[in-house]
Amino acid sequence: MFARLSDLAGDAALVAGDDAQVSSRTVAVIRLNHVVEQILFRLVGELDTRGIAKKSGDGSTARLLQQAGMAPVVAHRYVRVGTALGNIPSVASYGVDGALSGEHIDSIVKGLNHIARRSPDLQDVDRADCVRGLMAEALTATPAAVSARARHMAIVLSPPDKEIPDAENHELNEFSLGTGDDGRSHGTLDLDNVLGEKLRVALDPLSKPVPEPDGSPDSRTSAQVRADALEQLLDSYLDQEDRPTCGGAKPHVVMTLSPEGLQALQLRGLGETKPPALPATFEWTGPASASTAQMVACDSVITKVLVDNNMVPLDVGRDHRTVTPAIRKALIARDQGCAFPGCGCPPGRTDAHHIVHWSKGGVTSLTNTVLLCRRHHRYIHHMRWEVFIGTDGHPWFINPDDATKTHLRSNARRTLTSDLAAA
Repeated sequence: MFARLSDLAGDAALVAGDDAQVSSRTVAVIRLNHVVEQILFRLVGELDTRGIAKKSGDGSTARLLQQAGMAPVVAHRYVRVGTALGNIPSVASYGVDGALSGEHIDSIVKGLNHIARRSPDLQDVDRADCVRGLMAEALTATPAAVSARARHMAIVLSPPDKEIPDAENHELNEFSLGTGDDGRSHGTLDLDNVLGEKLRVALDPLSKPVPEPDGSPDSRTSAQVRADALEQLLDSYLDQEDRPTCGGAKPHVVMTLSPEGLQALQLRGLGETKPPALPATFEWTGPASASTAQMVACDSVITKVLVDNNMVPLDVGRDHRTVTPAIRKALIARDQGCAFPGCGCPPGRTDAHHIVHWSKGGVTSLTNTVLLCRRHHRYIHHMRWEVFIGTDGHPWFINPDDATKTHLRSNARRTLTSDLAAA
């Protein structure tokens, strides 16, 4: 079936014909895509029910889907919906013929979860009414409208005599934060009245309008003023010395830039300065423009981390038993998080592991350390996995249960070989 669909995707006749024919095919493929999503939901639900991911050593169903090429946020959506559809067969049945998109079905699942969290003792008959109401909304409106309908239902169904009112229930607090394809961060807040009050009190003195340079009123919208206030609040926190550490170092914004890139920024505007071949990148939000990089570098502590064309740091010092902040920054630049194949755990949740243990004469250097999350750190220490630095300067791993002793690439490595000439 996959081969036939692949042939169809490359068939020139697919986009041939008059306007009505192309429009009809487009609608048909949209419905087909909805059906495919429904099939995936069912398969993922079965994967999770059987615990296949844990049996295969992937840890979670979402991680297994990511190994197959699915983006993390999409993988979690398929797990969320796939595991829920078994309890809402009426929704599942509408997905079979392509009447509902995956986003619509997901909005129903999230809406029901929202209602259940606020009314955990909801009667079955009321829940069935919610399912029907959200289904009707999904068939005629957008996923956002379904979410709004669910929030309204939660308010109506919430018992008035709760021991802890919803407005004061800390257990209902949620904060999501993600990064879009364009590098912008987006998030949602749902906070109890005490935490909400704290946030407003903290932002209020920083949210005052500021006149423009010519004396005219502040041209920013209220939302823009609050965003600028949030930035000031975070700057104030990051400037403090008394704050928790992250991976042995105090939290700080890290921007990685090659020496040529730094020189290009310093000479920007002087003569024919070529842009850097490797762009500046932030740890969480990715690439940054030259203007933003120049602004950040203008008022920052610069740690020299020399890198080669593979972004492998070459020299940060090697005279300490524990990993220094400079070496850790270099490890982040090289490993980009847990280096274990397929993991991708962010740098802030990793340990610096000595490949040759300190007790056995190993030194604390870039060539003898690797970033590992706690789970994969245990793999190295307790499950006989091996790790070494390859000729390309990146970590490589060997599975003890693999009779062929095949070298497995680091999570951050972009090629399947340790050959220095590899692309």
